[in-house]
Amino acid sequence: MRVLMLTTDPETARAYLDAAQTLNRLRFCIIDGEAKALELVFRDPFDIVIVDEAEKRRIWRRNAPNCNGRFVLLFRDPLCIGVLPESVVYGFARSHEPIEVLRRIDALPKVQPIRRCTEAQISAQLQRIGVPVSMKGFLLLKEAIRLLLRIDRPTQVRMLEDVYGMLAESMQMNASIVEHAMRHAIEASWLRADVNDLEAVFGYTVSADRAAPSNAGFLFLLTDRIKTEYGRGTG
Repeated sequence: MRVLMLTTDPETARAYLDAAQTLNRLRFCIIDGEAKALELVFRDPFDIVIVDEAEKRRIWRRNAPNCNGRFVLLFRDPLCIGVLPESVVYGFARSHEPIEVLRRIDALPKVQPIRRCTEAQISAQLQRIGVPVSMKGFLLLKEAIRLLLRIDRPTQVRMLEDVYGMLAESMQMNASIVEHAMRHAIEASWLRADVNDLEAVFGYTVSADRAAPSNAGFLFLLTDRIKTEYGRGTG
């Protein structure tokens, strides 16, 4: 079983590494950067992701990304555990012994891998509606869609903190630049796209005769369209 742990506390990292070595059945990886951890769970088939100090990490606590793995959240305050998202199998107080946490994780049955929408397929959808590949916003829109595709309830995501902030950190740029680049790319697509292609992707909620949708509206509509298509097995 492959386990990824997100923590910035060296003592916690050391304690869980020691516990994993004791069990000798878990392949264990520690990472301290939230953006890097998010990228890893999208790209790599970890069975379990342990998120330390989960009360500080809204996107993991409210809408843990819907990837191939399942999530275990560790809280400083046990009262914060509350109701967990469907993709979270356990919430523990940090006071629990690491060996006991890992034993319970080790006993979990493996989940079947979910079907992934590839980067090429997302790119094809963006190109279909006229987003210029040469624009910085194209890459940012593609990465934002990859993020939203792995989250249980994407419409509950806050654009500034959960999308612009995450992309800004991973791309090493300002969140306002991320927002502006996306906006510019979406407006460019509305000038270039064929009306039939727009309606094929977005339905009659938008059209070339109306103003381009907001960044959030564009991303949520396109993400939902991609989920629907691949849910029917067309991808």
